[in-house]
Amino acid sequence: MTVGQPLMPATAADLTRSDSQALAMLVLAAVSASLAFYNLDFPFGIQPDESIKVAFAAGQHHNYAHPPLLIVLARFAGWLSGASNEHDYLLAGRSVSALACVAASILFYIVLRRYADDINAFLWACVFAVSPAIAVHAHYFKEDAVLVFALCVGLHALVRLREQANSVNLVYFGFALGLAVSAKYVGAGNSLALFIVAIFYCRLGLRQTAIIVAADALTILAIFGASLLTEAGSGLSTVIRGLGSELMHAETGHDLKEWFWEGYGLMHFRYHLIPSLTSPTAAIALGAIAFAIIADRNRYVVAYAGGAFIWLFLLELSPLKLFGSMRYILPVVVYLLLAAGIACSRAIGLRSTPVAIGLGLVAMVASAHAGMAYVANLDRGTDTRFAAMRFLEEREIRRFVVDYPMGEPAPETRDYSNLSSADYLVSLKFQRYLRGGGLRAQDPLIYELAGMFQCLEGHVVVQFSKPYGNYGYVAPTVRIYDLRNARSCIPASIVR
Repeated sequence: MTVGQPLMPATAADLTRSDSQALAMLVLAAVSASLAFYNLDFPFGIQPDESIKVAFAAGQHHNYAHPPLLIVLARFAGWLSGASNEHDYLLAGRSVSALACVAASILFYIVLRRYADDINAFLWACVFAVSPAIAVHAHYFKEDAVLVFALCVGLHALVRLREQANSVNLVYFGFALGLAVSAKYVGAGNSLALFIVAIFYCRLGLRQTAIIVAADALTILAIFGASLLTEAGSGLSTVIRGLGSELMHAETGHDLKEWFWEGYGLMHFRYHLIPSLTSPTAAIALGAIAFAIIADRNRYVVAYAGGAFIWLFLLELSPLKLFGSMRYILPVVVYLLLAAGIACSRAIGLRSTPVAIGLGLVAMVASAHAGMAYVANLDRGTDTRFAAMRFLEEREIRRFVVDYPMGEPAPETRDYSNLSSADYLVSLKFQRYLRGGGLRAQDPLIYELAGMFQCLEGHVVVQFSKPYGNYGYVAPTVRIYDLRNARSCIPASIVR
């Protein structure tokens, strides 16, 4: 029997504080869920990866190009809800993502409460929950939401391990590391970093380290095993092939390459991180972090901000992460907003509580306004793709092709080789190639397509766009080009 500090009876103040924190979590969960589940039944097909996820959830064997945690959870949700068709499994998968973001928001608050006062922790947890980054990606049947949840579980497990390195917390930390790996392969990098931090930060011994590694491995095996057991025709070779294909994809990337030097190492920061937070929130967060580091040298702010900027730097280094793909920035959002919350509480709040609260409120309102506007634009009635399709339908235009999924059946071109048979081109990708034309060291085809779209600038029939669009498949800008008098714009090399 271990003799420690005598247990003291809880005081009225302790109970009141506990009640206020429980209330804060309930309010936060309600706020997060109100956005995560709003417009959740948006049209199937506007997120192009969802169709294969639905097939996996319905029992088709997984290709393991991504780890199976999302699919395992979606299959379980489908079983609970009695899913029997494509739409049922779609909603089951989207609900998993929505619940993952709600749970991540609560964990974010719990972690931040370890460093910040009640009010600032709540405000910045709300900023996190309602930010476009979280509110939008909570809607997609995609791995990104469960990765965010796994990262928050990992950070929560780390702070608990720091407080007490007992067996339960060691196993919990190992479970959290395995969860991130099983959510998305890139989560392995985050798990490795947290593991190394834990060894030194929590002063772990060999036995404690072994427990964490064992729990990590068992978690990964359990999740992959659950996936294999709930589908037919898969085995270890399927997993190995899937991992190999993802590694090959990581090496070859996409047709467009975003080199570090082209954007001065700031492409993801400028075009992805700022829209994911909103400009006011990003400015407040970065300003608070800078103040806390310069004025107070706060080591907690340094640690979390360092995590954010390491993630961001690695993204900037990679030429494979496409312009416009906001989901890559989600881990940065987690670490950066934690750092901002700590900075507002410990650096600004200690000098002026009203200023700290005011900054948190401004950030929350700015993020909430943008988050709600983006989520509202997922609706069919406000979506730019459906507006373009109705434009064609009303004018009885039949000879057209689209260059990206529109959310409803339409003749599609993947390489623009069949433009000679169409009178109109409906394009969502024109911005991608116009941008590519100004980048160095691209495939020659990129420059040909950039030239084609530059030539077609004078043949735009109509453009559909939204103030809160072009974010994570929300209301992208759509142009309809008239090709009838623009045949000379189409490069001969791409026509078959």
